Amino acid sequence: MRKFIVFVFCLFFSINVLAYDITNDIYDINYSNSNVKIYERNDSNKWGVNKHWNINSNNLNNVLSTPFVDSSKKVYDFANILSDEEEEEVYSKISDFIEKSNMDMVIVSIDMPYYDDSKNEDFAADFYDYNDFGINFSNYSGILLLRNNYSRDKYYDMYTFGDAQLYFDQNRYDDILDGIYNYFTSSNYVDGMSKFISRCSSYYDNGYAYRYRNAYVDSDGYIQYNYHVPVFMCLLGSGIITLITMCVLVRKNKMVRKATSAGEYLVKNSINYREHSDQFINSHTTHYTVSSSSGGSHGGSSGGGHSSGGGRHG
Repeated sequence: MRKFIVFVFCLFFSINVLAYDITNDIYDINYSNSNVKIYERNDSNKWGVNKHWNINSNNLNNVLSTPFVDSSKKVYDFANILSDEEEEEVYSKISDFIEKSNMDMVIVSIDMPYYDDSKNEDFAADFYDYNDFGINFSNYSGILLLRNNYSRDKYYDMYTFGDAQLYFDQNRYDDILDGIYNYFTSSNYVDGMSKFISRCSSYYDNGYAYRYRNAYVDSDGYIQYNYHVPVFMCLLGSGIITLITMCVLVRKNKMVRKATSAGEYLVKNSINYREHSDQFINSHTTHYTVSSSSGGSHGGSSGGGHSSGGGRHG
């Protein structure tokens, strides 16, 4: 019995140590080879998070594992896939998009081992949420393009936050991500990123995607749908239909005939009637809200919502 207790204790201790190691090394990325400046997160600067997300024991390790950067730079080439001149070119085009759309745009490259696509999404969401991206725009609106240059399985995807989600349905995501595939797989990143920015700008010009024309984004970044029931038109239509039906029945005198013909064959004292009444409670709904689940994503640890394009390998 004593050996069993010792075994259970050792097993419990080992699991907790392993869990601690994993949570303190959530994103295994080597930042030392990049030119991106990373700042220190600590309690005195609110862990570098100026958004309304609640930082607690459930997500603090994610915050600490997420690089704290200057949000004005917009291009964060941790994987060194761009030259300095290419970074400046991409930054210039991002600045034009931001000025035009009043939404943020961020491009990030990393070299991070992963075995599940969701890890890329978690990093992208945390990187956006735990830095000051979109903080000057409605609902922290913005777009992030992530390139994971992991040699065993290269990957890229785009993620939208806040009102930016309303401009992109799956067809638009696919068009953008498929359109830059050949550029990324051939390591022609500057042209691929330029096309990415251009396509995002074109879809912004086209307005909200059709499926989101009756939608909005709440303060936590989740897409919500507004449905307004046309009560007056429903009542008017049903009233007209009822009036027409009554006129037709009265004109044909069907109701009277049925009562007369039935009375001719009915022996009144042969049937016992039990009184029955139906009570109806009349109500109507003018407005209700439904949360979006399709097309949305829930990666990251902040609790905020965002959407993604589905990602591409290569």
